[in-house]
Order: sequence, then C-alpha cells, then structure tokens
Amino acid sequence: MKTGLWALLTLCVIGAGFLGVRYYQARAAAAAWDGPVAEILSETLDKQDDTLRVEFTSRLDVPVAQVMRALAEPERSQELSDSVYRSELVRHRGNRKIVTFEMRVLGRPQESTLAFTFLPQENRVLLETVENQLTELSGEYVLTPSPDGKKTLLTYRASARNKTHMPIPLALQKSAMREAFVLTLRGLKKGLSGQAES
Repeated sequence: MKTGLWALLTLCVIGAGFLGVRYYQARAAAAAWDGPVAEILSETLDKQDDTLRVEFTSRLDVPVAQVMRALAEPERSQELSDSVYRSELVRHRGNRKIVTFEMRVLGRPQESTLAFTFLPQENRVLLETVENQLTELSGEYVLTPSPDGKKTLLTYRASARNKTHMPIPLALQKSAMREAFVLTLRGLKKGLSGQAES
C-alpha cells in the first residue's frame, strides 16, 4: 500500500513539474510578442575556420507585408541609416536588386555591393556579396508573423567569410556583425515609420 502511495505521489510531482515547465514555455512564447522591444531578442555567433555564422532575431510591431515592403528598398539605406553614406541601385531585374553601399562599420569606412532576392510568398529576402574586399557575405531575412498577424519576428541568418586571410580578432568580427544588424534594424524601423506617415 505504501509503495503504491509513493508511486502515485511521485507521479503527481512529475506531472506537476511537467505542467509547470509547459506553463513557463507558453508564457515565454507569449512574452516574445508583448512588452518593450529590444533591438536584438536573441543572437548566435559561431566561428568555424575563416567563416563566422550568425543568427539574430528582433520583433517589429507591424505586419509582415509592411516589413517586406521596407526590406524591398535597400537602395534607400542612405536616407534611413546614419551609417550609410551612399546606397545606389546598380540593377533591378524581376525580384532581384543589386545595390552598392558606402558605409561606416565600427568606425571604419567600407564599400560593398550586395545582391538581394525578394521572395514575398516565402516571407524571405536572400542576400549575397557581389563585391567586397574584406568579406564574402551570404544570408537571409526570414519574416514570421505573430499569431494575430499584427507583429513580425525578423530572423537574420548569415555566413561571413574573411577574404583577407589576415587574423581579425573574433570579438571584433562579432561586434561588426552585431553593429551591422542593429544599424540595419534601425534603418528598417525608420523606413517603417515613414510608411505609416504616408
């Protein structure tokens, strides 16, 4: 009888623990869509050989369609970002744009030409380096709607390969990628606020 009672008590404790964990997970998932927005909700930065792989997420309090419209105008970056001095549309064909940027990253000037491929049906934007002396970049923005469709979780995944073959401190590379994401996000938010005004 005592063994059966202990087994039942143990089962109840395990069940209560499981329910507690599930409750915590559900509240954490709901909290991701509510409250103040940090520029970076989560980040992963991992280096293997000469390639840094990153993933950043952020929440935008507008629907996916608005975010996609703002992302579809990278040539407006100089209007929207304090760190971009020049952004020029080189070519636009179908769902693909090639844009040249002159910008400042970690206080240093950098010139880069990137190709953007817009996939609105998939809520994705692909990007890759066409020309840059320091880094070869390949990445994507993935847009996930909130359950009510009023907010967007923006996920940026990228691989950046050091083309110089000079030893660059990992902390510096991570800081550059983090700063580039935050500056892009600020410009995107500025573009989104411009959409709301027009």
